[in-house]
Amino acid sequence: MPFRQAADRHPLVAAILCAALQFGVTLLILEAGKAYAPPAAWGKVKLAAFASTVVLPLLLTQALGLWRAVGLGADRLRPPPFFYACLVPVLMFAALGVRLDARPDVGGEVLMQFVNAFGEELLFRGVIFALLLRLPVWQAIVVNGLLFGSMHLMHGPMDGDWPGAVVWALMSACAGMMFTAARYRTGSLWLLVLLHMVLNLASIFSNVEFVAGPDVNLLVQRATKVVELALAAWVMVGAARRPVAIGAAG
Repeated sequence: MPFRQAADRHPLVAAILCAALQFGVTLLILEAGKAYAPPAAWGKVKLAAFASTVVLPLLLTQALGLWRAVGLGADRLRPPPFFYACLVPVLMFAALGVRLDARPDVGGEVLMQFVNAFGEELLFRGVIFALLLRLPVWQAIVVNGLLFGSMHLMHGPMDGDWPGAVVWALMSACAGMMFTAARYRTGSLWLLVLLHMVLNLASIFSNVEFVAGPDVNLLVQRATKVVELALAAWVMVGAARRPVAIGAAG
């Protein structure tokens, strides 16, 4: 398979191209919608862009022949201790309870976050993780996290707020590194989808800002990034002490 052979020879380039392709497709849909669709159809435009984050990773998985490598099997669904450690940021967001009235449709929000987590995890901790198997673990974790964070630069051209987009990208990169470390330690994409979804929901429905104010909420957000980086660093240091290929880690 030519695509797979080229990706095996140049894993870093292949990983960057996959992330860039998703970025380009999503941005193209949104920009086209802004330019040609009526304002009343903007919701449908966003839905199409949202759908592309699931469809394109599935197509890439097929094109690269990665169905066995992306971690969709049901043989590793028992979470290891490290997975539970990755739930600490969730507990930090939920420390003061949750506000279910933060969004009008809780069920719809849960479904949307599941689809969002599935698409992003299939691309980054599935396809891109599989492409980065030949790299040392620390490089794979850092690159994967940075590529994940770079996707959130989308808010720059779309919202016209580049400083905010850069901050969002950096914060997302921290979460992306933790997610990649968890993927390395668990071997299961489904556990990562669950972790990603629960973390997003905890942030959305967190009661911290309502109870303690925006300053404390910002402090909690920054503290979660410290925890995420610390967890990623724990795995990177541990892997450096026992240098093995990512594929052999299981």
